[in-house]
Amino acid sequence: MTKKILTFGALLAALTFANTKANAQAVSGTVAVNLILSDAFSIVLGPTPDVTFTYASAADYAGSKTVAKTNHFTVVSNKPYSVAVKANTVFNTISTTTPPLSAVQISVDASTITGATYTTAALSTTNQTIASAASPTIGTAYNINYAIPTAAPLLAMSAGTYTTNVVYTVTQP
Repeated sequence: MTKKILTFGALLAALTFANTKANAQAVSGTVAVNLILSDAFSIVLGPTPDVTFTYASAADYAGSKTVAKTNHFTVVSNKPYSVAVKANTVFNTISTTTPPLSAVQISVDASTITGATYTTAALSTTNQTIASAASPTIGTAYNINYAIPTAAPLLAMSAGTYTTNVVYTVTQP
């Protein structure tokens, strides 16, 4: 009988240890993660930004001319943005003649970029929007077309090289 009691006690002890869960203890700590954001936007010109139109023959004056600039500039913006263009000054004067800035039209080649509204701008000394409501980007490269649709404004100009500087501006709302 003692053997039975001892066996029963050992069995009861084994069952007690098997059904007892260990009470693990846990300690936790809280860490703050901060994101400090600032408005960030930039425009970087491509490696060959200059644009040249050459009118050397009668045939050159007969039709329109376009200079396409691939990857002309790249925009980075953490918010929706717009791109505007303007000339710093009018073309330089040669022998009392100055071609009108508006002879040159500037537009975005929209076939390569989506997510904005594009317009063609006649060059002037005030900002003209060529891209608006563009989506935030970490690097959108713009292909730009410079066009002179008709040489009529260039007629009666003195021979020479007329120059102005074009400025692109990126703005966030």
